[in-house]
Amino acid sequence: MKKKSTIKGRIILIMTVFALLCATVLSVFSYQLISFFQRKTTIQATKFNLQLIANIIDQDLINLTALAMKCSTNSPTNTRLADYFKAEEPSPWMAIDVFNAMQDGFRSNPSNTYARRLIATNNNALFVQVDSAGSSIPLNVHNLDKLPKPGELGAEQWNMVMQDPFSTATVLPFAMPIYGNGASNIGTVYLFANATVITDKLKGYSIPKDSRLVLTLGGTHYQITGDKVSTEPIRYEEEPYTNDNFDDLGAALSYIAGGSGRQLAVSYPVRSGVVLTQTLEGNQFAPQANIWLFLMAGVCLLVIGASGIITLYLTRTISLPVEKLKKRMDKIAQGQFYMDKNIEWNSELGDVGRGINRLSQDIVALMENRMAQEKQKQELEYRVLQSQINPHFLYNTLNSIRWMATIQNATGIAEMTTSLSRLLRSIAKDMGKPVPLKEELALLDDYFLIQKYRYGSSITMERQVESEDLLSALIPRLTLQPLVENAIFHGIEPKSSGHVHITVARQGVFDIRIAIEDNGVGMEMDQIAAALADEASTAKGLMEHMGLRSVNERLRLAYGERYGITIESEVGRYTRIIILLPYYTSGTRM
Repeated sequence: MKKKSTIKGRIILIMTVFALLCATVLSVFSYQLISFFQRKTTIQATKFNLQLIANIIDQDLINLTALAMKCSTNSPTNTRLADYFKAEEPSPWMAIDVFNAMQDGFRSNPSNTYARRLIATNNNALFVQVDSAGSSIPLNVHNLDKLPKPGELGAEQWNMVMQDPFSTATVLPFAMPIYGNGASNIGTVYLFANATVITDKLKGYSIPKDSRLVLTLGGTHYQITGDKVSTEPIRYEEEPYTNDNFDDLGAALSYIAGGSGRQLAVSYPVRSGVVLTQTLEGNQFAPQANIWLFLMAGVCLLVIGASGIITLYLTRTISLPVEKLKKRMDKIAQGQFYMDKNIEWNSELGDVGRGINRLSQDIVALMENRMAQEKQKQELEYRVLQSQINPHFLYNTLNSIRWMATIQNATGIAEMTTSLSRLLRSIAKDMGKPVPLKEELALLDDYFLIQKYRYGSSITMERQVESEDLLSALIPRLTLQPLVENAIFHGIEPKSSGHVHITVARQGVFDIRIAIEDNGVGMEMDQIAAALADEASTAKGLMEHMGLRSVNERLRLAYGERYGITIESEVGRYTRIIILLPYYTSGTRM
């Protein structure tokens, strides 16, 4: 036997699936949200650190640029250099004077510790050098050509990282033209800044594993490793970063594709042409495992707890009421039709409970009505039995009378006796079994023959059947005779003569209509109502207890309230009794 599924079990199953689904969705959503904020926080922290370092480096580069500019234009040092370089025969004292001026500016510069050497030259044989290098090759007219050409270094920009031409140190070169009083180019000033101007700011700077720092000078990228800056440029391809909108961070974001795969790069400008960049690996954006697990456990517990509360609520509001309704219906099935106010809640299920209570009361009313109908039917059948005469005695007596009338050549008595015999034989049959309309009309002919001999030619009867197939329609036995008898006794007899007209026709598709009309004295409306309600108004005819009311009640009990007798009448003119029956034949099931 297949196991029955309960509402409570379905609710628990649905809420379990719901809880798992919510936990999964919330876990994925929260993971994405945490990853987003983790990514944003990491990028923001990296940008802040780069900004802090860039500001310090920028200040040193500004100071070093200012040191070179004192030799370039509009300064006492520049004036002395112009005089020295323009002199036809420059004296040593002029060189010493320029050296002293350059040395004073060198020593007074706040960032002089990063200035490795300051060289001013007329791009020929004259030069003046101030340096802080301890071990280096002395500068002279023979190795002056080791200096890079001004065009190689760019125009007044920090554009590259290189090895000091006169030592093994790594430097950032800077070159500016020297202008004389007439704004003519009379030479070049070279400033070699030690690479520590960059790396000193990075001491203590924590770089995550698999990340790297890159210094960009004039569009060329150099790797920063510890306290060293590579002199060989590195190459990589940049791709735009489009995953998130972090424009509010104030840092340039891009992807760098290199030997270690694609990395996110956070860049911050130190100054024009100088950019610091730090790369970040994807695993730096992933939430920490312990925080993630703690969060997921909290989310799952929250969802499961909420689902448990909802399940308990649904069980109390749906499952338990449904169980009570089921028990109440079982009680009704066992025949207990009492009212139960405990199932009439203030909800939709309460409406069902009220409906069940109404149903139980309707069943009680239906049973009482059915019992009353059965009692009424038994009473009608008893009345029919009261009206029956001992058939054997009557048959034998009437048969003897018929033969005596035949011997004496009294044909009228023989016909009347034969009709009465057939009439009584029909009455003696089973009253509960319907008969064809043809047989009922034959019974009516026998009855009318007897009445014809009684009243003579003062009464006549005519019948009209719409089609022959209607004669096979079934009708309760002794339905027409009491009605014709009522027409004769109450309608025609007070006028001494009259006519009875019987019409049989279809009404619609499923019903037949039988009309019994007489041209007697007619009836008032209160008489019509009394005829259908009071059995005492029945004439003392063949069937003493078979009046209009009995026939009407028999038809309604057999076929329903829609069927039965209606009476139309006009005083002094006619009375029409209409019988409405369903069309059944012996070949159809009633």
